[in-house]
Amino acid sequence: MSFDEELVKKTVAEFLTDNPKEQGLDVAFIEICRFLYDNPNRLSWRSKNKPSVTDKNGLKILAEKFFNGFRRSDFPAEPGTIPDEMVSIVMQQAYGYSAEQCEKIKIEHQHSMCAENCVGALLERYLDSVLRKQGWHWCCGDFIKAIDFISKDKNGKWLVLQIKNRDNTENSSSSAIRNGTEIQKWFRSFSKKGGTNWDNLPELMQGYNLSESGFVAFVEKYLKEEKARLNN
Repeated sequence: MSFDEELVKKTVAEFLTDNPKEQGLDVAFIEICRFLYDNPNRLSWRSKNKPSVTDKNGLKILAEKFFNGFRRSDFPAEPGTIPDEMVSIVMQQAYGYSAEQCEKIKIEHQHSMCAENCVGALLERYLDSVLRKQGWHWCCGDFIKAIDFISKDKNGKWLVLQIKNRDNTENSSSSAIRNGTEIQKWFRSFSKKGGTNWDNLPELMQGYNLSESGFVAFVEKYLKEEKARLNN
């Protein structure tokens, strides 16, 4: 069975809105489905009943995951765990903090962790905001193994990118998946020496004015808009 682009177009049309920020997502979803048709082993699915890109029901399941992934909020969540009080006792005895200081640090640490947890997703959103117009497709929705962006070269060969926020955030499974493939990997920041890695973008990502200052501006604008939307 060949790839049925018309079926994918009809399916994705049911999920489209007039939101200008979603312009081009239909093309992205079509290309992601085409990629999965060519590389079915790249589908990441927990249950045994994996959706297929060759039938309507499977496409609807994938489209729902894709658009939900794009439309979800990446605003930092409120802390959901209760800190261990023993940490405060250790800090008081070992470092001389007062009980009041420990309470303040406890709250700040929770907020810092929540903020850190969303930076990776914000980085992918920033890259998508720039690269989508250049023919790159963001694999949002978490159903593609170890791949964050796909495109094709002029010869029709798939190009794939894996993006990480830090140089120490790759897990063993994503390393194994990349062995023997042509996935290009890039990380934004160095965990040991500090600083960013924008000067070492893969050739595929060069020429689009991607930068730390651009990322900062994007995040500030996105969080301001999301905060206003969530507070309405």
